[in-house]
Amino acid sequence: MAKPISVQPSQQWYLNSTVKLSCFLDGNDGPWSSFAVRVGTPPQTVRVFASTTVPETWVVLTEGCVSGDPVGCDTSRGQLFSPNASSTWNIVNDFELGVEKNLRNYSSNWDHGRYGFDTLALGYQGSGGPSVNHSVVAAIATKDFYLGNIGLSAQSINFTTYDNSPPSLLTQLKNTKQIPSLSYGYNAGAPYRLKKVLGSLTLGGYDTSRLIANNLNFTFADDISRDLVVGLQSIISSDEADRNRELLPESIYTFIDSTVPHIWLPIEACRAFEDAFGLIYDNTTDLYLVNSTLHDTLKQRNPSISFILGNTVQGGDTVNITFPYASFDLEVSSPIVPEPTRYFPLRRADNDTQYTLGRTFLQESYLTVDNERSRFSVSQAAFIEGAGQNLVSIISPNETSAKSETRNASGNLSSGELAGIIAGAVICFLLVIGALGLFIWKRRRRQTKEEVLVPEKTKEDETESSNSVPIGELNVEWGDGKFRPPEVEGSPGPRGNVAEVEGNHGGTEVEGSGSGVEMEGSGNVAEMEEGKAQMQELDAVHVYELPAGEVKPKTARPESGQERIWSARLAATRRKKDHDGEANDKS
Repeated sequence: MAKPISVQPSQQWYLNSTVKLSCFLDGNDGPWSSFAVRVGTPPQTVRVFASTTVPETWVVLTEGCVSGDPVGCDTSRGQLFSPNASSTWNIVNDFELGVEKNLRNYSSNWDHGRYGFDTLALGYQGSGGPSVNHSVVAAIATKDFYLGNIGLSAQSINFTTYDNSPPSLLTQLKNTKQIPSLSYGYNAGAPYRLKKVLGSLTLGGYDTSRLIANNLNFTFADDISRDLVVGLQSIISSDEADRNRELLPESIYTFIDSTVPHIWLPIEACRAFEDAFGLIYDNTTDLYLVNSTLHDTLKQRNPSISFILGNTVQGGDTVNITFPYASFDLEVSSPIVPEPTRYFPLRRADNDTQYTLGRTFLQESYLTVDNERSRFSVSQAAFIEGAGQNLVSIISPNETSAKSETRNASGNLSSGELAGIIAGAVICFLLVIGALGLFIWKRRRRQTKEEVLVPEKTKEDETESSNSVPIGELNVEWGDGKFRPPEVEGSPGPRGNVAEVEGNHGGTEVEGSGSGVEMEGSGNVAEMEEGKAQMQELDAVHVYELPAGEVKPKTARPESGQERIWSARLAATRRKKDHDGEANDKS
């Protein structure tokens, strides 16, 4: 199964006493973290931002820098792409870009790109980044979008001259099994944090080291051109002088779009910001420019600004994204203003179609989008010194692998998945209990059957059993009232006495096949004083009366202990009768 891909931020080498590695911070409206892509054959490397709205890749045409532009225009715009220098470029036509057409000051003059197909790879040469062939590329010249973009939307590209809509970049990567799903995780970076934290872009999953997880999932809006919509319930400013000041008079629905840098809010909210921070609106640039005096004051106050988001504008679960003042301490440059100038990235929206949370918002938030399930999450960004990447896959709902564990965009199991796990655990528990009960029932049933087959012992049996001896031994009663094995002649008995067995038949000769064995008393029965001899249970030895040379017949099955006792008693009775008869004959 494919793994998620981390797209590394742009970097450059420069010489300053020693060779060092530096990272680009691009843009003319703030220091933004960019990403490298290679376009065409041979590949041309350019730097671009990440757009959560467009499905294709944007690059800046050679026509993006003309005479009269500042020196280094090509570098400041992330380097330029020349379609004529690519042998694999296949032009389609010029079309509208179709992004953020509702926002003020954006005209049809910039809303066009030269669309075509070309090879595309992510990352610098040799980085091992993914690549696709015949991918849709839009080459732009407008300076309203100062750099190009990696498209993160999964929507197909709609060409009026094509019957079939070409796939998005994410779809191409998934179809070629380079990522597990049409999903991504993105943070714009925060150069004011730690040692200049760069942007984070993960395709096919998200990076848990860059977010603080929460349980809130947002659903896509019906308008596919503005799908990442959240309910902005409140904006609260807080510092030592002014605690918990509300900056959003009325809750609104707003669109998250990293294609643009600013935060567009209702005019009433903008005026609340003006009162709270002393901002001054510049009609020429349509921006809140910040002079050095105001900058020093705001930097000293260092207010925190919290955006409270929910799936709706009122009630329900919410997530709080908190920003330091440094998030809004940005710089704008040419061609917007002649010289670099500080500004506060707040824009006045004319109506609700313009409410937008741009790239500024994604400095302190982490956006995770699952296009196939039409859901996303917004989490507070995490900034931990030395934290390594921890990429987690978002599995496509079409994936049937038993090894896959689908998680929601915030890194937590969804309620449906939790319910499934709980139900499975309950079923497994019941199966185990049932199997254990069946085992115990069968075992008790078997024991009951065995008890029925074994006859009960009588009191006489129990008395005899209490004096039983090991296999092969037969006890006799001695003078002290205790039962012990009979002693052979010459062996010491109790208290040094020798037991003497009465009778004239000292031995029984068993005739066999050419050899005889002489055994005293047949090894089983001894003659004792009348009334004193008792038979004991022989656990494993059967007693038979065999004529000389007679072989013991084989039995069909082994006898039980009770049957062996009965057999021993019968044999003893027969021998006693024979003995009494012989005694009578002699007399």
